[in-house]
Amino acid sequence: MNSYNTKITLIILLSFFLSLIYFYDDFFEIHPKAYITNQGDNTVSVVDLNALEVIKTIKVGIAPLGITILKEKNLSFIGNVGTDDISVINTRTDQIIKTIKLNTAPLSLTSSPDETKVYVTDWFKNNILIISVKEMKVIDSFKVGKTPSGVIFNEKYNYLIVTNRDSNSVEIYNKNNNLIKKLETGKHPFGVYTKGKYAYTANVYDDTVTVIDLENWSSKVIKVGAHPYNMLTHNNLGIVTNTIDDSLSIIDLKINKEIKTINTGETPENLDIHQKLNMLVVTNWGSDSISVYDLKNLTLIKEIKTGAQSRSFGDFILQ
Repeated sequence: MNSYNTKITLIILLSFFLSLIYFYDDFFEIHPKAYITNQGDNTVSVVDLNALEVIKTIKVGIAPLGITILKEKNLSFIGNVGTDDISVINTRTDQIIKTIKLNTAPLSLTSSPDETKVYVTDWFKNNILIISVKEMKVIDSFKVGKTPSGVIFNEKYNYLIVTNRDSNSVEIYNKNNNLIKKLETGKHPFGVYTKGKYAYTANVYDDTVTVIDLENWSSKVIKVGAHPYNMLTHNNLGIVTNTIDDSLSIIDLKINKEIKTINTGETPENLDIHQKLNMLVVTNWGSDSISVYDLKNLTLIKEIKTGAQSRSFGDFILQ
C-alpha cells in the first residue's frame, strides 16, 4: 500500500471512530437517567427518564441510602449503611468500578462543585468524611454537630451546609472546613437544600421548613405537611416531601406559605429535578417506587416501580 492510500485509510478509520464517539455521547445525552437506591434489597435501579422505565438493576452494598452524582466525571457515589462502604458506579456503563471502605455508616453525600471531593455525613461519630475522587479513598475528616444528616454545597458562597438532627441546628462551613455559623432550625432537621443566597431545612418533628438567608443569617419558618423529609426549589416554588401525609407541600416563596398539596406514593422522602425535561422525580420509600411529575403544572406523569424501600438521599438524576 502506497503512502497516499495509507493516509486515506487512516482518515476513514479516524472518521469512523469519531462518529462512534459522537453517537455514544448523543446516546447518553438523550437518555437522561435517575439512580434510585433501594435500601430494602441492596440495589440501585437505573431509570430511563425518556422511556420512563427501569433499564438496569445494579447490586451494591447492604442498605444503600445516600447518593451524589458527578456529571463531568461520569460517576455516581452510593453510600451503603449496612456494609460501611461506598459503591462507585460509572454512569456511562452502569458498572461498579470501585468500593470504598469506611469505618462507619455513610448517611448523606455531596460532591464539591469542581467534583474533586465527595463529602459524607457520619451519623454515628458526628463527623464529615472527605473522599478524594482521584484517589478513591478517605483523605480527611472533621467534627460537626450531633447526628449530621443532610449535607450540600452552596456554590454562590462556596459553603458546605450540614443539618444536625439531634441538636436542631444547621452548620455552615467555609472552603477550609472551618465553622463560620451555627443556627437553630426546627425540630430534627434532616434534608437540606440550597440555591442562591438561601438554604432550606426540612424539620421532621415540628412539620416545618426553615428558610435561612446566607447573607444576613436571618431565618423564617414555614408550616408544611406531616414529617417533612427533604425539599428543593423551582422558580418561585418550594417543594417538600411529607412522609406521613404521602404528599408534597408546594410553597410560594414570595409569601413563604404553603399554597397546595399534591399526592405521592407511600412515604415520599427525596426528590430531584431534570432541568431540560422539566421533570420532578420523587422517591417513595413505602411503595417501592418513584413518582414522576411534569413541573409545568405539577401533574403526575407516571409512578414507576423500582426496588424495595426506594430512597436516594441526595442528587440522583444524571442531567
